[in-house]
Amino acid sequence: MVKLDCVTYIEEVMDEAHLEFDWMVQWNKRQTAVEIFCSIFAEVDLAETVIEDVEGTVTENDIIEFEDAIIFYDPKKTTLDLADYLVAIPFDSKKGIEKGLIDAVVKQLRIVMTEGQSDLLDFATDPTIETFELNWNEADFKGTLETYRETGRYNTELAAYPKF
Repeated sequence: MVKLDCVTYIEEVMDEAHLEFDWMVQWNKRQTAVEIFCSIFAEVDLAETVIEDVEGTVTENDIIEFEDAIIFYDPKKTTLDLADYLVAIPFDSKKGIEKGLIDAVVKQLRIVMTEGQSDLLDFATDPTIETFELNWNEADFKGTLETYRETGRYNTELAAYPKF
């Protein structure tokens, strides 16, 4: 049986989850990291609503896109600003990432993005809501990890960090 590297494993788990948002997995070789970019969309009535991004750019499209990312990173090698990510999850690139951790991340990501889609639609249609952002619930994530471990569903097999 062929062992999957962590990038391929993440892609397979996300494919099998049939997620209802756009996503892309990117291997950042220079930073010894794997990023998962996620996008959600909402329709906006531009006649009634003005929406600007964090840089102050006002949207001219009636469909807005919100993108965020999570990162698996090696703390000994990554120099990225981890505050730029929804969540940053450390790992040892020499060992790899436990498959159970990846499984739990994808499960939590589904919840975050589903709630985020609903919140983005509210933001796009309710002028009293001034800001929008995704919210990673660390307590829920840790609860999922604990449930996986208690029920024997936590896979300790390592998905190796890809070789160059």
